[in-house]
Amino acid sequence: MNKNDDLAVLRVLLFAGIMFLIVLMSPVLAGLFAGTEMYALVGTGLFFLTFGLFYFVVYTFVKLEGGSSIGELGVEIEDRDLVPHLAIGALAGAIGVALIVLIALIFGGELRPLSEITGDLIASQIIITVPTAFFEELAYRGYLMPRMSQVWGRGKGIIVSSVMFGLFHFSWWSPIGSMPLHLILLFTLNMTLGGIVLSLSYFMSGKKLWVPIGFHFSWNMIAYLMFPSYPRVSVNLPEIFQIEWGLTTILGFLFGLSLLWLLLQKYKQKE
Repeated sequence: MNKNDDLAVLRVLLFAGIMFLIVLMSPVLAGLFAGTEMYALVGTGLFFLTFGLFYFVVYTFVKLEGGSSIGELGVEIEDRDLVPHLAIGALAGAIGVALIVLIALIFGGELRPLSEITGDLIASQIIITVPTAFFEELAYRGYLMPRMSQVWGRGKGIIVSSVMFGLFHFSWWSPIGSMPLHLILLFTLNMTLGGIVLSLSYFMSGKKLWVPIGFHFSWNMIAYLMFPSYPRVSVNLPEIFQIEWGLTTILGFLFGLSLLWLLLQKYKQKE
């Protein structure tokens, strides 16, 4: 391994470490205000600050590498594939979630009551989901995963970055001991699989981020509208039916990945 390779590895590790600290910041600082009237406000502020820091760190690392803008990571606004790729990703993600919803509906999983799906809830989910989909994809699939792939090969890059994606969602089940171990493992596995699906969609679409952004957006949007906010809300058999916690999530991701491949193939044939 030459000096350039050593530098690339150090840069990847440094980026991953900074990402971990940013993700850790939100639950730690918000926890200081737990039980107070400021908790919700602080939590909201930290949520948006997290993604602002994601952007700043990605931009800084791109500049350190001699790049000119984050557009080089696969988010060029002038890209002629932007709208079709967003649509393909969104459609595949929505149908993948729809499969999980259908299974829950047929076999007795808990869904959010329709009376709770209000205009306010939809608007708040859009506000949350847009930055989540864009900035997480920019950081994990736009910067981290391609650099890991350059250093260790595509397969290892996809797997390692996806495992980090799964582990870095620890705020859903922390602190340790607050959730059963099997649910923590299932959740981390599901998030890792989601990272793999999004990574594969990046490569299938020609190293562009619009497909994974579209998939990420529609998946999160429909999932959090249709399912209760577990674990804040107790549900029956979360290890089977609950989105991103249960085994049915695996079917949704695999079905969504199959649709991505099919739709992208058809789109390429039309070009």
